[in-house]
Amino acid sequence: MNMMKPLIYTSLVLLLSTGLSAIEVHAYDDAPAEKPKMTAMESGNLFIPSEDSMADLKAGFDAAQKSNKLALVVMGANWCHDSRALAARLYKEPLSSIINAHYEVILIDVGYLEKGKDVISSLGIPVYYATPTVLIVDPLSRQVLNADNRNQWGNAYTISMKESVDYFTQFSEAGQSALQSDDEPDENLQKLLTDIEAFEDVQAARLYDAYAVLTPMLKAYKAGDQKAFSEKVWNEVRDYRFKVSEDVVALRAEARK
Repeated sequence: MNMMKPLIYTSLVLLLSTGLSAIEVHAYDDAPAEKPKMTAMESGNLFIPSEDSMADLKAGFDAAQKSNKLALVVMGANWCHDSRALAARLYKEPLSSIINAHYEVILIDVGYLEKGKDVISSLGIPVYYATPTVLIVDPLSRQVLNADNRNQWGNAYTISMKESVDYFTQFSEAGQSALQSDDEPDENLQKLLTDIEAFEDVQAARLYDAYAVLTPMLKAYKAGDQKAFSEKVWNEVRDYRFKVSEDVVALRAEARK
């Protein structure tokens, strides 16, 4: 698959030359403390650790089916200000009206990047590149409707309310029609997409190895050990994570031309 080579090589060189490469330092929380009177909903501190995230996911899908809504799976963490920004925005007008009318919200806590693999893998996606990762899912088929642009929310803090409303309105209107296509997949296209998935699987394994390095570092930092955090390592992982995500999106777009 010749069209993959330039993009694949740019991703692999970063990882193989550094050993680690993939997350986002501005997602790490060095922001001022929240106002004392701010509620959890206002601050976005809504990612609650769970003993069984898969059970939470199933319960959310069941509720979405019962209410005839789409499932909105948001994978994030309270230490990530992008995660908090999106979580808080979901409950503010005018976005909250769109969400309440069309979506069943399922917030999945990924801990310090050591959790969530089972959740996202169950939806046919090998890895979450960002916190937060947003998945708009048909609760019956478990098909992810926004697979090609799910990662843009890693910069949720910088996305405006208007952009958020437009995004979720678009999928609330187009979601069901997207599931009703009777077109048979082109054989050549399917082959290309399968190759891209294989490429992404390899990168996912490497990312989870990188996350395993970051987990104790983040835990120690949040426990008060300032020296535990390596900005250099964090930035390497961030850069790789974003590069792979961008490459996969570009490869899928190229395959569909």
